[in-house]
Amino acid sequence: MTKLEQRTAVADRPHTPPTPSTPRNLMTTVHAEHPLATFNLVSIEAWERFSFYGMQAILAFYLYYSVSEGGIGIDKSHATALIGAYGALVYLCTFAGGWVADRILGPERTLLIGAGLLVAGHLILSLAPHPVIGLALGLSLIAVGSGSLKTAAITILGAVYREDSHNARETGFQFFYLGIQIVAILGPLITGWLAQAYSFHHGFLAAAALMIIGMISYISLRRRMIDALDPDIRTTITQPANPINTTYAIFIFSCGTVIFSGVVTMAATGTIQPADLAFSLLIVTCLAALILLVVIIRSPKTTTVERRKVIAFLPLFFASACFWAIMNQTYGVLAVYSDIRLNRMLFGFEIPAAWTQSLNPFFVITFALLLTFLWAKLGSKNPQPTTKLSLGVMIASLSFFVFIPFAGGANNTTPFIIFAFAVWIAAIGELLCGPVGMAATAEHAPQAYRTQFSALFFLTMAIGTSLAGTISRFYDPENPQAEITYFLTCGISALIIGLITLIFGRILHQRLT
Repeated sequence: MTKLEQRTAVADRPHTPPTPSTPRNLMTTVHAEHPLATFNLVSIEAWERFSFYGMQAILAFYLYYSVSEGGIGIDKSHATALIGAYGALVYLCTFAGGWVADRILGPERTLLIGAGLLVAGHLILSLAPHPVIGLALGLSLIAVGSGSLKTAAITILGAVYREDSHNARETGFQFFYLGIQIVAILGPLITGWLAQAYSFHHGFLAAAALMIIGMISYISLRRRMIDALDPDIRTTITQPANPINTTYAIFIFSCGTVIFSGVVTMAATGTIQPADLAFSLLIVTCLAALILLVVIIRSPKTTTVERRKVIAFLPLFFASACFWAIMNQTYGVLAVYSDIRLNRMLFGFEIPAAWTQSLNPFFVITFALLLTFLWAKLGSKNPQPTTKLSLGVMIASLSFFVFIPFAGGANNTTPFIIFAFAVWIAAIGELLCGPVGMAATAEHAPQAYRTQFSALFFLTMAIGTSLAGTISRFYDPENPQAEITYFLTCGISALIIGLITLIFGRILHQRLT
C-alpha cells in the first residue's frame, strides 16, 4: 500500500508514465487496486476497535465486581445480560447511522461525527463522578458513535472499489478485518493491566486516549484521501444517496433523541432490568432488520437485479446473526468463565482475566493471511459467501463442546490450553464469517441504499449480541448441570442453524442465478 493510481476509468486506460503535472509520492499513493481510502479507513476503524475492545474487555468485571473492588456490584447474570444489551445497542445504532448517512450527511461526515461521539462517550465513562449515570450516558454515546462510524466506514470501503473488482474488494475487507484484529489484541492487554494494577477507570481513560489518537490520525489524511478519489466516488461517499428535507430530518432526529433518552434513563434508574433490556433490543433489532429489508425490496429505486441480490443475501443474514451470537459470548459468559473457572497462573503470574479476550484476535491474525492466500489460489473456484459463512457457524459451534468436560469443576481448574483451544476453533469460524460477511454485504447492496444495507451486516451483530445477552441468564457457573446444559444447547443449536443456512443458500443461488 505505497502507490496510488486512479481507479475505474483511469485504471482501464493504457498506462502512461507520470508527468510533472501528475506527481506521485508515498503520501498520496497506494496500489492501483487499493486506494488511499482503504488505508485511512483501516486506520480509523482499527483505532475505534482498539478503544472499543479495550473498554469492553473490562466492562463485565466492572459491572459485577463489588464496590470495594472498584466495581458496581451487580449480579453476574445481570452483568452478562447488560453486556449483551450494550453490544446490541452498538450495532442497532448502525441502522440509525446508515439512515443519517443516506438521508442527511453522507457516509464520510457521518463517520467523523461518530468518531467525535465516541471520544465524548469514553471520556464520560472514565471521568463521570457518579458511576451509574456515567455508565449509562457513556455507553450510550459510545454505542451511537461506534454504530455511526462502523456503518459509514464499511460503506465507504465498499464504494471505493469498482463494481467488477470482487477479489480486490474482498482483499480490502480482509485488510480492514486484519487491522481490527491487531488492535483487538492490544486493547484488552492495556486496559486489563491498568484495571488490575490501578482501577477500572484508568482502563476506561486509556480507551478514550486511544480513540482520540485514531481521530487525529484519520483527519490528518482525510483531505488527501478524498482528493485522490474519482469524482463520482467522491460524491458517493460525501453526499447522501437519498436526501430528505430539513424539516423531516429535524422531526425524526427529535423523536429518536426522546426515545433514546428515555431508554437511557430507565437503564440508569433500574426501571428496566438488563435481561429485559437485552430481550427488548433483540425484538427491536429483528423488527428493524425486517422493516429495512421490506423497504429495500419494495422500493422502486431497487432494480430487479438488485432485488434478486437482496433476496440472495437472506441466508448470509441468518448465518451471520447466529455466528455473532456465538462470538459475543466472549464478553459475557466466557468473561465470567475465565474469571471463575479458568486456571490463569503462568510461571507464578496470574494472567488478568481480561487478557483472555486477546486470544481470539491473536488466532485470527495468525491464520488470516493463510486463509487469504487460500482464497486467492482458488480464484474462480472460491466457495460462495453463503457456503463460507455457514461452514464458519458450524465450526464455531464446536467450541462450546470443548467446555463440557470441564463444566461444573472447581474454581480456577480448567487448563488454560483447553480454553485457548476452544477460542481457536471459534477464531477459525470467524475468519469464514467476519470479513466475508462484510464484503458480501457491500456486494449485495442496492445503489440507492448502500449505507443502510451495510447496516444490515451490523444488525446481524446486534441480533447476535442481544441474543447472547438474553440467553446468558441461563448460564449458572454455580450449577454443574446448568453449565453443561448451557454449552450443549448452544453448540447443537448453532450447528443446526449453520446446516440450514448452507442448504437454503445453495437453493437460492441455483434459483436466482
